[in-house]
Amino acid sequence: MKNYRVSEVIKAVGICRKTYYVWESAGKIPKPRREPISGYRFWTEEDLKRLKKIVGRLGKYNRERVT
Repeated sequence: MKNYRVSEVIKAVGICRKTYYVWESAGKIPKPRREPISGYRFWTEEDLKRLKKIVGRLGKYNRERVT
């Protein structure tokens, strides 16, 4: 099973890095797992699928708020 890093995740879900970190710190998206030694964030394919669904909902909500 492949593990994804932040750069791969933000490309896959279509958001910028800053948006990702803001949403993570605000608790809008779940915190990822971390590699025990390096502390790097990583996601599995299942995590990525779930994150795409969440980001889709958040993106729709944010677009509706702006207009």
